[in-house]
Amino acid sequence: MKDTYFKTRRPLRKRQHRYDIGSPIGLWNLYDDNHFLARLYEIDSSEQEAFYKYHLRHAIENGKCTEAAFYSHVREIVADHIEALRKESPLSRRHARNRSNLKCLRTFRDYLVSVNTYGYRDPVDIAITKYDSEIAELKKQLSEKEQLLKELRAFETDQKIRITKGHLYTLVDLIQQLPELRLPDGTGMRLLRSSSEMVWVKMICRYFQHGDEEISQQTLRSYFPADKNNPGTKYREVQEKYKIYRIIAR
Repeated sequence: MKDTYFKTRRPLRKRQHRYDIGSPIGLWNLYDDNHFLARLYEIDSSEQEAFYKYHLRHAIENGKCTEAAFYSHVREIVADHIEALRKESPLSRRHARNRSNLKCLRTFRDYLVSVNTYGYRDPVDIAITKYDSEIAELKKQLSEKEQLLKELRAFETDQKIRITKGHLYTLVDLIQQLPELRLPDGTGMRLLRSSSEMVWVKMICRYFQHGDEEISQQTLRSYFPADKNNPGTKYREVQEKYKIYRIIAR
């Protein structure tokens, strides 16, 4: 059939490719949709994408149609045959085969929906199913986040530790000493390690206040440089007058 979008086999010859469609005798005029789906039913579901792209490439390379037109054509074929199978009597002798084919078509339809970038409007039932699935996934994610938030709230407090007014940088000096503490076992291992210096800044701002005032991260950022060996020009050192305490090992 010359006007079909699909790659067909030549009559009375073997298929050049296992995805080629058509009957051995070639008498299938106007039935290319049936032959396309008949071949789809025979391959494994994992091959559906390759099967679709094989015929798409044939249509494009031979100037049969545009990519969007091919997509629309296949979607309509699948939709028509799904509707036809759904109308079949469940008492039909072909019921088992119809169920199998319907499952195959729905799987293929889901693949087509996933690659719809052509402005093709899905039927209402497909759109509803798609949105229901997305809503269910969002509800699952929301439930997981609410559970995580509930667990985190167990460690939260509305109250903060108050630093005596004028001694914010005394606390900063003490915090700066913590990463330098070593274990007394002779290994030289640090007592504490942080993934970044900003951890200390966030901890101070989250759990302390300076007198009655909140502490800004911007205020402390320059005291905790990312690279202590090369702190940069914005680095500020705690003034000696605030260095009141020294943490030492017993």
